[in-house]
Amino acid sequence: MVKQGMRILRNIFQVSGIPFGYATHGPIGDNVFAVKGDNVIVLVDCGGSLEELEVIDEWLKYWDLINYPVSNVLICHAHNYHMGNAHVFRNRGAKIVAGFDDAECIETGDYRVIDSGPFKLRQYNPCIVDQKVKDGDIIESGGLRFEVISVPGHTPGSTIYKLALDGKIILFTGDALKVGPECRGSVLGWTGSAGYNRQQYFESIKRVSKMHADVILPSEYQICLRDGWKILQDSYLRALLEWRQPAEYDD
Repeated sequence: MVKQGMRILRNIFQVSGIPFGYATHGPIGDNVFAVKGDNVIVLVDCGGSLEELEVIDEWLKYWDLINYPVSNVLICHAHNYHMGNAHVFRNRGAKIVAGFDDAECIETGDYRVIDSGPFKLRQYNPCIVDQKVKDGDIIESGGLRFEVISVPGHTPGSTIYKLALDGKIILFTGDALKVGPECRGSVLGWTGSAGYNRQQYFESIKRVSKMHADVILPSEYQICLRDGWKILQDSYLRALLEWRQPAEYDD
């Protein structure tokens, strides 16, 4: 089925996404990352189809991670193709984590989940969110410490998860911020879904552009393994140009 996988850093693995090609019923399109802690695995996003679930399980097995329990699934935002398999991992014993303002969508499967962009819709199984997080919250598991950065706009509860690991600052950015070709710039997330709010999104991008990061791991497109702060800064410039927002300068 799948002919390639990726070990990104010593304890971070990509276990689903564009590099994994096609499954029986369509592309494996959205990135899923597995972070190895002390005898546990934390997943960031979890795909939206059974085909993607098979790919995730296959590559957890390939990297000898399948025998570690998935303690947490960190959901970056409430669009089906990023978190449609959350109910499967919760049934296996994982704790589901999501931004407070997206949690209701995940638990009820309301229209904001269904209206998730210009892609083929998939059946969605509602899932209880065990931990509803807000900006500044900390998720700890297996010696890993993720900081929550709320970035509303793409969806009301869009969340970036920040992890310091092996001397690097790593941002799992969901669809709030993507990496452009050859890691030379940024790409902004889909702006046509029901929960989208441009002004909130712009303020989120402006705030994040002032942060430091080494590695950017988005839910879609490619990843960036160095000078991630340049991607963050470029996102603000791109938002200014694409949305024609007034620039603000520090004195």
